[in-house]
Amino acid sequence: MELTIEGIAALSVDRVRRYLAAWVAAHLECDEATRDGLRARLQAVLDAATEAELDALRAAFLDAGSGWRLFRADPLAQRITRTYMAAAASPRDVVGADHLEQFLAAPGRKLVVCNHLSYTDTQVTDVVLAQAGLGAAADRLVAIAGPKVYTEAWRRMASIALNTRKTAQSNVLATEQDALTPRELAMIALETLADCGRLMDEGRVVLLYPEGRRSRDGRLQPFLRAAARYLAIEGVRVLPMAQTGGDTIFPVDAAVMRPGAARIVFGEAFSPQDHPGKTGAVAEAHRRVAALLPPEHRPLDGSAAVG
Repeated sequence: MELTIEGIAALSVDRVRRYLAAWVAAHLECDEATRDGLRARLQAVLDAATEAELDALRAAFLDAGSGWRLFRADPLAQRITRTYMAAAASPRDVVGADHLEQFLAAPGRKLVVCNHLSYTDTQVTDVVLAQAGLGAAADRLVAIAGPKVYTEAWRRMASIALNTRKTAQSNVLATEQDALTPRELAMIALETLADCGRLMDEGRVVLLYPEGRRSRDGRLQPFLRAAARYLAIEGVRVLPMAQTGGDTIFPVDAAVMRPGAARIVFGEAFSPQDHPGKTGAVAEAHRRVAALLPPEHRPLDGSAAVG
């Protein structure tokens, strides 16, 4: 079954309840028995939903990506996606949860930096934390997302289950974004940074992928110089996180996911102010994330930390 953005938004509440489980389950490459079990679990989530929840999911799906702003997770979409991702990301593991808990308990603004392997990286992080009893931490995350996240029905279904803050990419990196003038890019960047500060003050934790795009060979790429703006937010502390598994669960250019192991490793938080210079904090963040990764995902010796 193939559904488009417009097709899902146009479905009646009854049809959303009837068809969505099969559509979601069809995006996992697995044997029929596994898919039937997943479909049944997804259907149970939909059957338990109220008409108001189903209607809100449709509205969120249609609205996602409609501006350079925050999009809050839809609760029903979150339950659906976590059910699906529990089957896709298996087995799961969290290392360094004490670093995360100390980071969240400390006062001040909070930023998590992570390597970027796949479109499903934030989904993997969300479900791994939720399944490890850290759902409250997952709920606080707001991922900085480019326009591509919202442009296709399956990606959009994932995005509405997460807190995302849409921002523009440079015209060099963007492939599914209308060309913007330097002035427009600068204005959107400033608005994004100001919004991040407000969200952090509300207790949210901003999740940033400083590479700016998915790694094509699995190795950590240089962090963008533009990432320095996020690390320069007044009073921010930074938690390094390394994730593995996203690239095997949802490989580059794949249309569906496949079950695979997922692992998240947290390091010790640091203060960017302790690493001066235009890109000193970015280079330190890169070094710390690289140190948490297994050898096959670390950057090659001699590679630049900042590009």
